[in-house]
Amino acid sequence: MKVAMIHTPLVGHGGGQRQILKLAFELQRFGHEVEIFTSAVNKESCYCDMIEKLTVNVIPHPLENKMPTWLIPLETQQSASLDEAVESPLRNWMRRAMGRQFYTIPYQLPSMVNIGRKIPKGFDIINNHNFPSEWAAFLAKKRLNVPVVWMCNEPPDWFFISEFRKGLRKINWPIYEILDRTAARYIDEILVLSKIAQGYVNQAYQRSSRVVRSGVDIELFHNASGTSIREKYGLGKDFVLLQVGNFQFNKGQADSIRVLSYLSKNYDRVRLILDGGGRKEELVRLSEKLGVRDKVLFLHTNDDEELAKVYAACDVFLFPAPITWGLAVIEAMAASKPVIVSNKCGASEIIQSHVNGIVVNHAKPEETAKQVELLMNNAELRKKLGEHAYEYVKSHLSWEKYARTMETIFEKAILAFKQK
Repeated sequence: MKVAMIHTPLVGHGGGQRQILKLAFELQRFGHEVEIFTSAVNKESCYCDMIEKLTVNVIPHPLENKMPTWLIPLETQQSASLDEAVESPLRNWMRRAMGRQFYTIPYQLPSMVNIGRKIPKGFDIINNHNFPSEWAAFLAKKRLNVPVVWMCNEPPDWFFISEFRKGLRKINWPIYEILDRTAARYIDEILVLSKIAQGYVNQAYQRSSRVVRSGVDIELFHNASGTSIREKYGLGKDFVLLQVGNFQFNKGQADSIRVLSYLSKNYDRVRLILDGGGRKEELVRLSEKLGVRDKVLFLHTNDDEELAKVYAACDVFLFPAPITWGLAVIEAMAASKPVIVSNKCGASEIIQSHVNGIVVNHAKPEETAKQVELLMNNAELRKKLGEHAYEYVKSHLSWEKYARTMETIFEKAILAFKQK
């Protein structure tokens, strides 16, 4: 089987990037031919060890060589770091206000059209990941006459967040809605990570979808030691909370800081690690306002082995984000850590509260703090939750199992398409 996989720019250390690369690697290991098509790759920030073992075709944005480098968003450049934003205010504004209109989500129509036009013939199936890759898949399907299976981690924001429709978005977003729904009609099967995501897909496209859970590097996270991290950052005997994920509005790091603030009123030796990329200024200001800045440690770990050590160094993992999955939760469970997760996070669907983790009401940091306090004072419960979390992940969420499931779905989709 020859599989063409499509993704938006491969930049950063995110769950979506890891998902497609791991799936490609496993399918390749099973003996299939796999090629990835994307508009940009930043090897410094996006799993270079995996990218080098795969066939990744970069089909650049049509304006790639026609725009000055200083106008192109840093995240799409080969050698730029996501933290590299020490520029003049004017250039930063130009990148945000102009460059991203042509390069990044949701302004990737030219890139996706380019990819859809240039994927060569000879593939048996197209597997696209993350919006707006469905635009490229739609065009490629019409050219290549093969089925499309979309791993839709979640539909785009314009279907759900009306308050973001400001400026150009008042014009762009309604147009993109039409384009997106048109492309989605031509997808043969839509896959999602959770029942929460199923609801979003149904709301956006009036289509059903299938839940397929992705995997995790189980033994990597299970076997790591956190001693070096605790020594490096002077954590000593502190009770350490951890949240992993890029600093974005929907990831809930602010609530984790509020949890720390509640706990700090009664406990001196409690710390919070926030590990992720992106702009952290607002989080720093919040921690200062709440008087816990000295208890918050900001990290940006890009190496998998080092990240596994960060998980191992914590006592409890927090994830208050209202998102459709949450790979970081699964990584923490693989590390045998007790996890406390929002009930609006897709990963909460695999958690039986107080058996292999704890589920709390969304946006209730005081309630979360009470659950943390329960675990602080009960080492046996922490151990039990962590052990059960690991056993669940080991039994259900390996990358090999995810790839085998996808392999079966692809084979059935190809057969059904030929019978039409």
